[in-house]
Amino acid sequence: MWHKWVFISAATVITCLAQATVGEVAGVPGGREFAAAVLKEPAAVSGAAGHPLSEAAHAGLLATLSQQGSPFAPSMYRDVAQGRPTEVDHVLASLAAQGRRYGLTTELLDAAVVRLRLHDRHVLAARDQH
Repeated sequence: MWHKWVFISAATVITCLAQATVGEVAGVPGGREFAAAVLKEPAAVSGAAGHPLSEAAHAGLLATLSQQGSPFAPSMYRDVAQGRPTEVDHVLASLAAQGRRYGLTTELLDAAVVRLRLHDRHVLAARDQH
């Protein structure tokens, strides 16, 4: 389950911060490096919790998250793109909180949490106005 959490979290951070699909991010200069930097954070949390990614698993996730031309986008990115609220607290914020418990910094995860919480606030405010 931890490896799935790492994948979903990394994909969400990449696509929601960049506001693009995995393939679009990978297709610009610095995009693949950005994906690698993002993946390090949830992978570190998973490892600290006693569920480290194997080298093969890490390489496979990185290949998926940095594949040029890939149309892949996680459900939270699709929620943002379609103006729906997200599950940011259940997926990203809880993983960042786990990281803090282990003394880790999760700057990219934290940035995505702020971005998505603001998105959710705007979505809910717009609904309240109707």
